[in-house]
Amino acid sequence: LTAPVRVPKSGVAPTCVFGVSLQTLRQNGKMIHGVPLVLRDMVEFLEKNGNHLFRVGGSVAKIHQLRRRLDHGEKVNLELEQVPTVASLLKLFFQQLPDPIVPDRILVPFHVYSVANPDEAQLNLALKKHLCRIPDDNLAVLLYFADFLSKLAACSQLNHMTVDTLATVFGPCIFQ
Repeated sequence: LTAPVRVPKSGVAPTCVFGVSLQTLRQNGKMIHGVPLVLRDMVEFLEKNGNHLFRVGGSVAKIHQLRRRLDHGEKVNLELEQVPTVASLLKLFFQQLPDPIVPDRILVPFHVYSVANPDEAQLNLALKKHLCRIPDDNLAVLLYFADFLSKLAACSQLNHMTVDTLATVFGPCIFQ
């Protein structure tokens, strides 16, 4: 059994990494270069070990056990875990963020613009303009994770993780 986590007046234990804002992770020293350490650890594990990453879900009990351990501040050796479990844990991390990586105040105006302006060059310029308004930590996470997803998509012949598949898996997590 593990000892209960002492929760400060803010309502969030300083060791929690799931279900807390990026700002809280930064304040609690759980980020490096704007990227949550837990996110970095999961991505590095999946880059090294992943194949057909998101085709099979991990054990729900194991995912929740890992989440609890990470939220209690334990150092978890992901190398001892199965790829589907870590992949599902990664999705859970994004799903439990209290605010989406791309906030509605950025997404909605871009969507309205994209419907009215189908020109790809104009859309790319508008996307860059809108992304510049994303909070710094959100942008760092988005760029880091987009780099990971682009590496997966580049190997889609081997891992069957096409851009469409990755968008289906992570679009709802990134944009909530």
